[in-house]
Amino acid sequence: MFILPRNQMQGLPTDDNLSPSEKSDSYAAKILATCWTLEVLSGIMLGLRIYCKHKRSRRLWWDDYILITAWTFQTVDVPLITIKVVRLGEGQHVWNLDRAVLPALALTGNVSGTLSIVATMLSKTSFGVTLLRLSASRIMAHTIWFLLVTMNVFLGLSAVFIWAQCTPVAKNWRPDLEGWCWDVGINAKYGLFSGVYSAFVDFALSFLPSYLIWNLTMELKEKMGVVVAMSMGVFAGLGAIAKVLQLHNLSRGDFSYYESELVIWGTVESAVTIMAASVPFLRVLIVDHGSIAGARSLVKSARVVPKDSDREQGDEQELVNSI
Repeated sequence: MFILPRNQMQGLPTDDNLSPSEKSDSYAAKILATCWTLEVLSGIMLGLRIYCKHKRSRRLWWDDYILITAWTFQTVDVPLITIKVVRLGEGQHVWNLDRAVLPALALTGNVSGTLSIVATMLSKTSFGVTLLRLSASRIMAHTIWFLLVTMNVFLGLSAVFIWAQCTPVAKNWRPDLEGWCWDVGINAKYGLFSGVYSAFVDFALSFLPSYLIWNLTMELKEKMGVVVAMSMGVFAGLGAIAKVLQLHNLSRGDFSYYESELVIWGTVESAVTIMAASVPFLRVLIVDHGSIAGARSLVKSARVVPKDSDREQGDEQELVNSI
């Protein structure tokens, strides 16, 4: 998420020339239903991931802890979004709000935006760390590291710019203060860039498993199952693109209303990434309750093509067994 400076509040739009239905239109119910549904679903998927690792006597690793942290940030963000909607009027047209609540709405919007960005960064990082364990060459590992580092830098700057775009910082939510803010166009362009790059990383990390898994000697059916399970990040990339397409609406002045889609898609991106990163580890449930013996023996007998790094050769086999 990328929040534009709140100096827009100095010239608030009015409801002139609007029909009664347009004047009272609200995103409130949609925001609450979508964000809480995604929060619960992503929590369930993460819980099942941890359960499956415990069931197979696998210890939690760095990717698990990073993903748990990402969900924690999202879990803090969703109640804050609820406060914005229920108590401060997020989702309603700005002309229907008491102007006294606008500074609080802007401040909580900045905090929420920061939490959303961090949750998104960490969830993508978690999946990248999982792929690092499966990487079969130095080139592949370096590619994954490059994607993770640059993604964290670009999205991290988005989080910083939420607060750094105005001087003093409080002018972000109190536009009446003396000071200055960056031009809206600068923030919008950077938000577009970081959002597009975030989507690119989703797609790249989703397609890499196809190359990595193809080095395993498994039946085609099993191989395709693993590839599909590890490519769910494509949906997170689509969510990132949908979020980017909403950025232009923030320049329209009616920020409490038009920011709503950005809030929704920001939650979609982080929640779907958490779910996508959990899906590969849930295959144990299918193995245990499906055609059990055959599927399990295929996974356990999978052979990994030796890699050229000095890491232990059993890392890839352990990961394959875990998914």
